[in-house]
Amino acid sequence: MNIFLGSVVVAMFTTFIAISVLRPFAISINLTDSPNNRKKHEGIVPLIGGLGMFFGFFVSVLTTTVDLNHIKYFVLASFIVVIIGALDDHRDISVGYRFFFQIIAAVIVAAVAGVEIESLGNLFLSRGEILLNSWSVFFTIIAIIVAMNAVNMSDGIHGLAGLMSFITLLSLAYFSYIGGNQESLIIASFMCAVIPPFLFYNLSTKSSVGKRIFMGDAGSMFLGLAIVWLLINLSQGEYRSFSPIIAVWLFAVPLFDSVSTVIRRIKIGKSPLQPDLNHLHHILIRTGLSTKFALITILLFSFFMALIGILGELNGISEWKMFIGFMVIFVIYFIFTNLLISKNTNNL
Repeated sequence: MNIFLGSVVVAMFTTFIAISVLRPFAISINLTDSPNNRKKHEGIVPLIGGLGMFFGFFVSVLTTTVDLNHIKYFVLASFIVVIIGALDDHRDISVGYRFFFQIIAAVIVAAVAGVEIESLGNLFLSRGEILLNSWSVFFTIIAIIVAMNAVNMSDGIHGLAGLMSFITLLSLAYFSYIGGNQESLIIASFMCAVIPPFLFYNLSTKSSVGKRIFMGDAGSMFLGLAIVWLLINLSQGEYRSFSPIIAVWLFAVPLFDSVSTVIRRIKIGKSPLQPDLNHLHHILIRTGLSTKFALITILLFSFFMALIGILGELNGISEWKMFIGFMVIFVIYFIFTNLLISKNTNNL
């Protein structure tokens, strides 16, 4: 246990060191983000959060003596998405290239590592357990890509993607602990350890704006991949820690935001991949909330959804009831955000 806790500390401090070392390098090669119509921040900001977090995670894995043979596929897939994300941050590569490498990473997870969604659980009272059978790998690949891009879409204001991911990962660390899943506990704990150093710089105040960094696509895809790996690993198989429907409760807000945003874009004839200003954080800020209170509101919502998922599992609430509850909240969310968008549009 002491060795494990020592590796968690290593993950945290290595991430701090990596960010400090990478900052001047990122500025020298223009691995930075500049303000524009969609990005309301001050000055040039290095996009090194994802690289720093991955480096901290990787070093911490090397310091633990626990057998992590299976985790090598997660490290490989993470390395791929972090590198392609960093290239996208630097050179703004095409969507096609980004999706191609996301698919490669997803195939490694699902087809090589065998971390796949085999069952959706008992979502309908009369049907029993829904098994994917031959569709398992395909469905898993789609789920992985959706999760990575959901975190990416939520990365719109300082601290949001990092803190929402932290809530999900902390919930997953808890389930890993009570379920005795050492491999998942190590991944979740190391991921929880690398996020605070990033947030320390990402949430810098105006007086220290020169210290601020962003996670970039490298960071959002890395967090998304870690979350979906753990969600699948802990919700599948004979020794699962929670039922499959609980997975979406733990990751609810990024899913709500990304799915509703894509639906709205398709409805008005836009590409689902075309950026806009209709994500949850944009909507709340246009209602008059400050960035700080928009952040707090979304985090409370995220915590509330994760807590319901945890309590639902611990109290043995039926899977079909949890599914209906989740869908009801999503419909309310979708209608409410659409009304806010419509109201703000009419007031322009």
